[in-house]
Amino acid sequence: MKVFKLLAAAAIAIFVGNAADAQIRFDAQVGWSVPQGDEFKDAAKAGLCYSLDLMYVPGFLDGQLSFGIAKDGNILFGVKKGNETLSAECSASKLGLVGAKVRFDLKAPIVKPYAAITMGAGRLKRGEIKTSVSGNLGNVQLTGSSEPFEFDPATAFAVKPELGVAFGWFTLGVGWMLPANYKVWNYGKYIDSLGTIKEKQKINVGTTQFNIGVAFKFGD
Repeated sequence: MKVFKLLAAAAIAIFVGNAADAQIRFDAQVGWSVPQGDEFKDAAKAGLCYSLDLMYVPGFLDGQLSFGIAKDGNILFGVKKGNETLSAECSASKLGLVGAKVRFDLKAPIVKPYAAITMGAGRLKRGEIKTSVSGNLGNVQLTGSSEPFEFDPATAFAVKPELGVAFGWFTLGVGWMLPANYKVWNYGKYIDSLGTIKEKQKINVGTTQFNIGVAFKFGD
């Protein structure tokens, strides 16, 4: 259903672009993602990212200014921390952004620099955490592991500036999903021994993205 809605929106946008003195540009990029913020300093070191943009390029602005919608996603690899006795393993986390995008392209004959900014709803889904213990405590041998703990997703207002270059159908850019404060449960919806619900805490999360992709243009 989501794919159908995206295709329908693209078809309508292409029709509008052809009917008016304008272009419709669809950008698809993939790349490498580096996590930022305190939350991932011990839980993820790097990951993969993607970016999808559907932009409206008015003709009366000489194609330099465009407006549209963007969807960004990051899969940040989990890590394993600890020692031979006690360790914690984190699975991959997901950080995304859906919002409105504005882009400005400089005039140039071949390679065109551009700057853009996306603002909208950021979504964080922290990876599962699993702990394990193995070793001896005096004459007692300890061994075992916990069930993976799954965190609830969280949302926040997110901003992503971007700089890059476009040459023909290809684009190359770097973006910064600025660290935002996501309000999450520390260990899920946990009830302590006194019967009170633990309060949520704010964690600061963002990414730096290095992308390469292609752009398809429709219309005049």
